[in-house]
Amino acid sequence: MDSNGGTQVITALEVIYSPKSTNDQRLESQKFLDNVKLQEESPLWGYEIAINNSSNFIVKHFGLGLLSNALKKYWDNYDTQRRIALRKWIMELNYRVTDQDPRYIKEKLAFLWVEVAKRCWGEALRGGVPPEHLLEESWVDMDNNLSELWNINQAAREVTLIIFRILFEDVFLLDDMIVLKRMTVVQPLCVMIVCPSDVFAAKYKFNEKWALFRANEEGWFKIWIDELDRALNDDNQEYVVRLLETLKTCLNWPLSEVVIRNNVIQTLLSCLFSNIPKAQSMALDSMHILLTRPYSNDEHYKTIINQVFNNMDTLDKVYDRLQFDPKDGIDEAKYPIIKKFVDMISCLYVCIFKVEDNDNQVEKYLKLVLKATYNQSLIVSGLTLDLWCSCLRNDNFLPYLEKFVIPDLLQYAADALIYYEQIPDHVSKIFAETDFQSKTEFQSFCSSYRKNIRDIIRLISCVKLDLAYEWLNVRLNNYFSSQYGQQVLSSTFLDLKSEPYLSALSQFMIIECFINGCIRWKIWYTNSDDYDTKLDDILNKLEMLSNQLIALNIREPLLLKKEIQNFALFLTMLKDNVLFTLLEKIITTATMDYPGIDEENNSDEYEAVRELRYACGIELNRMALLMPESLKGIYSDLESVVSRILPKLSYHEKISFKSFLLTIVLKSSLDRKEERFAEIVDTELVAWSDKSTEVGLSDLPWFMERLGIVKIAEYFQRRNIDENSDLLSIPIDEEGKQLKMELTKRWQTLFPVRATRMFIHYSMQSVKKDSEFKMLQDMWRPRIVPILPYILRLLYQLQSYHDPENWKDLPNVVQSFVKYSTVERFWEAGASNKSKDEFIDEHMKAMHTLRDFADSVGHIVRYTREYTLLVVGAISSLGSVFFDIDGIPDLLFDSIAIYKPNSNEISPGVSTHGWKHIINVAIRPILKNCPEECAPKFMSAFLPKLFNTLDIILCEKWGKIMQHHENEPIPTDDDEMTEEILEENLLRQLTTVVVLILIDSVGQNGSSAKSKLNSHQLKMRKIIFEDINILAPFLKLLNHLISFKDTKCSFNAVLLMKSCLADVLIKNESVDEYFTVEVMKTLLFTLTTHNTNRDSFYEGMYVFTVLFLTLYKEYKSTRQYLYEISHGYDVENLYDNLRKVDNFKNQRALMIDYFDYIKRNNGVLNENEESDVVANERKRQEKREANLLKATQKLVQKNKEPTDLLDDPSTENDAMGNLFGSA
Repeated sequence: MDSNGGTQVITALEVIYSPKSTNDQRLESQKFLDNVKLQEESPLWGYEIAINNSSNFIVKHFGLGLLSNALKKYWDNYDTQRRIALRKWIMELNYRVTDQDPRYIKEKLAFLWVEVAKRCWGEALRGGVPPEHLLEESWVDMDNNLSELWNINQAAREVTLIIFRILFEDVFLLDDMIVLKRMTVVQPLCVMIVCPSDVFAAKYKFNEKWALFRANEEGWFKIWIDELDRALNDDNQEYVVRLLETLKTCLNWPLSEVVIRNNVIQTLLSCLFSNIPKAQSMALDSMHILLTRPYSNDEHYKTIINQVFNNMDTLDKVYDRLQFDPKDGIDEAKYPIIKKFVDMISCLYVCIFKVEDNDNQVEKYLKLVLKATYNQSLIVSGLTLDLWCSCLRNDNFLPYLEKFVIPDLLQYAADALIYYEQIPDHVSKIFAETDFQSKTEFQSFCSSYRKNIRDIIRLISCVKLDLAYEWLNVRLNNYFSSQYGQQVLSSTFLDLKSEPYLSALSQFMIIECFINGCIRWKIWYTNSDDYDTKLDDILNKLEMLSNQLIALNIREPLLLKKEIQNFALFLTMLKDNVLFTLLEKIITTATMDYPGIDEENNSDEYEAVRELRYACGIELNRMALLMPESLKGIYSDLESVVSRILPKLSYHEKISFKSFLLTIVLKSSLDRKEERFAEIVDTELVAWSDKSTEVGLSDLPWFMERLGIVKIAEYFQRRNIDENSDLLSIPIDEEGKQLKMELTKRWQTLFPVRATRMFIHYSMQSVKKDSEFKMLQDMWRPRIVPILPYILRLLYQLQSYHDPENWKDLPNVVQSFVKYSTVERFWEAGASNKSKDEFIDEHMKAMHTLRDFADSVGHIVRYTREYTLLVVGAISSLGSVFFDIDGIPDLLFDSIAIYKPNSNEISPGVSTHGWKHIINVAIRPILKNCPEECAPKFMSAFLPKLFNTLDIILCEKWGKIMQHHENEPIPTDDDEMTEEILEENLLRQLTTVVVLILIDSVGQNGSSAKSKLNSHQLKMRKIIFEDINILAPFLKLLNHLISFKDTKCSFNAVLLMKSCLADVLIKNESVDEYFTVEVMKTLLFTLTTHNTNRDSFYEGMYVFTVLFLTLYKEYKSTRQYLYEISHGYDVENLYDNLRKVDNFKNQRALMIDYFDYIKRNNGVLNENEESDVVANERKRQEKREANLLKATQKLVQKNKEPTDLLDDPSTENDAMGNLFGSA
C-alpha cells in the first residue's frame, strides 16, 4: 500500500458496496481492507479517511474503525508521542461533528474518546504527586476539552453527552477490563467532574494536582439538570431524551449531596408530566435508581423519599393520564410506561416509615397502589401484589392497611381469584397478547398471580379474622342463593370451563385461604391474656362454617374434591371436635355412586370421579398422620368399612385406603402391630416374587410382552398396519377398544410399585423416636431385602426399554411403535412452547386412533419408572435396611446407568429429562439418607461411578450444544423455537440438579466457615476429600461444570471449587497437577471468553489466584506450565508482586492485568469486523445494550426479594408431581 493509502481504502469500499462488483472482486477488496488494519500507518489513514470524507458515512465509519482497531490492539506498544497524536486525532474528529452525522457515527466518535480516556486519563495521579511531564500524557485537560466540545454546536453537545454516558456505563455499570485495572483513579475522577468542588473536597482526600483535572467548579451534574429544565420548557423532545440518557447513568454513584442540591426529583417529575414517552420511561428508571441507591447520609435518603411522597397527587395524576381503554387496542406508547410506573411505586412501601406524614401522604400512596391493583392488565396489577403480601406480613404496616385498604383489598382479591385463562374474551387476554409470547407463559403467570391473590386473602384472614369471617359468610350466602350457586347445588357434572363451575371453584379457594389464615393466626397472635378466649371463638366459627359446607351436599366431583381438601384443613384446627363428622363425609364421598359414567372410554366424568376418590384417599392418610390416637379407638370399625368398600375401588384407590389403615397401625399405640402390618402389606408385596413378575423381569422381550406390546403387535398385523402407517389417521375399532380396556386393567397392577412406595412413604412420616425407627426397620427388613433385586431389575428393564439397540430383532412395525412410545412430550418436562391445553387437544384426538396405544404404553413406562425411582428413594429412608445389603452400590448403579460392554458409552435413549428425574427423585435422597455408619463403605463404591457417569452424560450433551452454538446463530424469535432449544433448556435443568447434588454433598463455604456446613456435608467432605478414587472424578466433574455455558451453574461450580481448596490443595501431587493443567486452564479460558458477570468473574479469579500462589512456589511443573500458556507474560514478577500485597483487592488489580493480557494474546479481543460496517456497529451496540440491561436491572432490583441462584421450579423434589397429575 502506498502513500495514497486513504484513496485505495475508499476505492476498495466502493467495490464492496457497488451492486456491479463480482463476488471475487468484493473478496479481494475485503482481503485488502483486512490487511490495512495490520499496517503501522493504519490509525493515520483512519484519521485522514474520516476527516476528508465527512459526508460519506460508510467510508468515515471505516476510518474510525481503523482508529478503534489501533487503540485496542496497539495502544500498549505506542510511545508517549504516538499516544498523544492518536488522542488529538480523535479529539479533532469529535470537534468536527455536524448535525448531518448519523447517530452511529456520533456513537463511534464518543466511543473512541472514551477508549482513550479509559487508558490514560488521570494515570499520573496513581501513586502520589505526579511530575509535570506526566500530566500531558494523562490527559489533564480532558474535562476542559469536554467543555469546549459542549460549546461548539448542538451536534457536539450531543456527542459530549454520549461520551459521558459511555464513560459512566463502562466505569460504574459494566465489567470493563481496562477500567478494572485503573478503577482507583478513574472512578474518583468521574465523581469529581460531576460534583461541585466543595462537595468533592468534603468527601475525598486529594492533592492539588487532582484539581488540575477539573474545568468547572459547579460540576457537570448541575449543567445537565439546568439544561433538562430548559429543554422541558422549550419542549425540545430529542434533547430531553439525550440529556436523560446520560443523567440516568450517573444517579447511582455520585455523592448524594449532589442529587439533593440539584433537586433532581422535581425535574424527573416534570419529565413524567411531559408527553414524551421515552422521557417518561427514563425518568421512571431514574427515580427507581434514586430510591434504591445507597445513601451514606440518612437525612439525604429521607429528603428524597419525602420529595416523592409530597408529590403523591402529581403521581396520581400521571397514572390517570397514562390510562387507556384496552377495548380500543393496547396503547403501545403508554402501556410500557404504566408497567414501569407501577413497578416503581410498588417499591416505595419500604420507605413509608421515613415519610413525614403531615398531608395524608401515606393514605394517598396506598390508594394509588390499590388503584394500580385494580388495573385490568394482570401484569400491572400483579406488580403490586408482592407489596400487599409484604405489608400484611409486617405488623408495623397493619395500622395503615386497616385504616385505608383492607376491606377493599379483600373484596378485590376474592373477585380476582379466578381462572382468567379459562374465561373466553376476558379483558386481561387483550393485554396478554402483548405481554406473553405463548399460552403456556400466560397460564404460568396466571398461576403465579393466583398464588399471590390467595396469600392476600390468607393474610387478611389472619390479621382481621372477625372481619374476614363475617365477610365470607355474607359472600357464601349470596353466592349459593344466586343462579350460578343454585345450578352448582343441583348438578352432578358441570362443564369445567363454564361460569357456574369456575365461580364455585373460586368460592372454595377463598374458603381454603380463610382456613389457612386461621391456622396462621395461631402462630401470629401472641397476646397471652386473651389468646385462649379468641382461639375458642375462632374454633366455634370454623365448626359452624364446616357444618354449613357439609350441609351444602355438593355432588360435582371436582368441586367436591376441593371441598374434601378444605375439610382436611378444618381438621388441623378443630381436631376431635369434627373428626368423626369429617371422616364419615370423606368415606361417604369416596364411595359415592355415580351411575351412568362411561368407564370404558375413560370419559371426563369417569376421570373426575377417579380424581375425587384419589383425593379422599390422600386426605384420609393425612387425617391418620394428624390424629392416629383418635382413630385408634374405631380401628376395627374402619377396617370393616374399608374391606366392605374395597371391591368398588380401583387399584390406586385401594392402595390409598390400605395406607390409611397402615398409618393408624404404625402411628398409634394400637396393639398387634406386626400382625396387622403383615395383613395389610404382605398381600401387595407378594406380587414382586410372583412367577409372572419374575419372568416379566428376566429379559427385555418378556418385559415387553408383559407390557402388552406382543398383543398390540398381533392386533396391528390383523389390521395390516406397517412401519409406514400414520397411526394418528387410523381410527380405533371395537377390537382395539376391547384390547385397550384389557391392557388398561393389566397396567394398573403391572408391578406393585405404587403400593410399595405408598406403604414405605407413610410408614416413615413423622418418625420422632429412635425406638419407632428401629421398629419400622425390623418390620421392613425381612420384606425389603428379598424384593429389592426385583425392584432394581425392573428399573434396569425400564432403562433398557429406551435403547434402540435392544429393539433391532423386533418386527419393523413394532420398532416404530416402541420408538414413538419413548418420545417425551416436552410440555411434560416444563420446557415446551406448546401449551398443556394444546397438548391435551392433540391427545384427545389421538385417543380415538391407533396412536393411543403408543401414547399409553409410553405413559405407563414413564409412570412405572418414576414410581420405581420413588420406591428406591423411599427404601433408602429405612437406613441400614437398604445400605447394609451386600453389593448394593453396584446393584443400584448398574440398574440406572447401563454401559455398553467394555466401553465408556452409556446406553442411549434415556432423555435429558429422564436423567434429571433419576438424580432428583432417587439419587439425591439416597445420598442424604445414608447413615453415618454405612457411608464410608457405600460412598466409596457409589460416588466414583456417580461422578464419572454424570460427567460423561453432561460432557456429551454440552459438547453437542456448544458445537451447535458455534455452527449456527441462536434463534431469538419465539417462532423459531426448535427442538434443539427445548433440549438445551432441559439440559440446563439437568445441569442445575447435578450442581445441587454437589452442594448437597460438600456445601459452598470455605474452611473458615465450617459452622455453616451441616453434619451431612461435613461427613461427605471427609469421605470425598480423603479418598483419591472419589476426589478425582469429583474434581473432573466440577471442572467441567465451570466450563459449560450456563452462567448460574458455572458460577455455583466456581463457589464449590472455592470451598474445596483449603481441604485438598498440597495433599496429593497428582491432585495438584490436575489443578494446574486442567482447573487453572479452565478458569483462564472461561473467564476470558465467557460473558461472565462481575461476581462470577471475581470469584473465578479468586480461585485462580489461590491456585497460582499455592502451586507456583510448590511445583516446577506448575511454573513451567504457566510460562507456556501465558504468551510471554512475566509470571515470576506477577508471583512476586502478588506476594507483596496483603489483601485480595490489590491482588485482584494485578490479576486483572494478567487476565487482560491473556485475553488479548488469545485473540479474544480481535474483532472480526464485517464488511458491512453499519451492521457491525449495530451488532457491537446490541451486545453492549444487552449487558447494560442486565446491569441496570440489577441496579433497580436492589430492594426486591433475593432469589436463590439455583431457584428453578423444574428442579424441585416434587417436580415429578407435574408429570402425572393425580397419578
